Amino acid sequence: MKAEYINPFVSASTEMIDQVTGLKTKMGKIYIKNVPYRSEGILVIIGITGGFHGSVVLSFDKVTCCKIASAMMGCSMITELDEIAKSAIGELCNMILGYTATLFSKGKIVVDITPPTILTGDNIELSIPNTVVVCIPLIFEDESQIEINVSVAEGIL
Repeated sequence: MKAEYINPFVSASTEMIDQVTGLKTKMGKIYIKNVPYRSEGILVIIGITGGFHGSVVLSFDKVTCCKIASAMMGCSMITELDEIAKSAIGELCNMILGYTATLFSKGKIVVDITPPTILTGDNIELSIPNTVVVCIPLIFEDESQIEINVSVAEGIL
């Protein structure tokens, strides 16, 4: 995947997380995931249509999710992911992808996003046929991380 397709995801994610939570992140090593792949904790899935088609799965472990939700809500450390905390995480992901779409439009690629779908569980298997999944890890100062998994049809980007 070309850098001009990766950079909007990285820029939007780091900027929105910083603005909304005050937490700093840095990009880890980008890699291609084998499909199907497994994930733990909280997954937020947002579809992409328009200039290209695909989906983005933002993956959080439960501790990192609680830390982010706590920072967003300005309260002491949340220890359980209730509906309000899940809603906060879904909204953060929606803001990230909305800003990503804005950055793509500045590069003359118009995309729309779907509302977020939130999944929780252990050992969730994701199988997205006929796609390439590019994983962009974002690492927090405490070394916890989230993964931004961008899936697009093979040969598109």
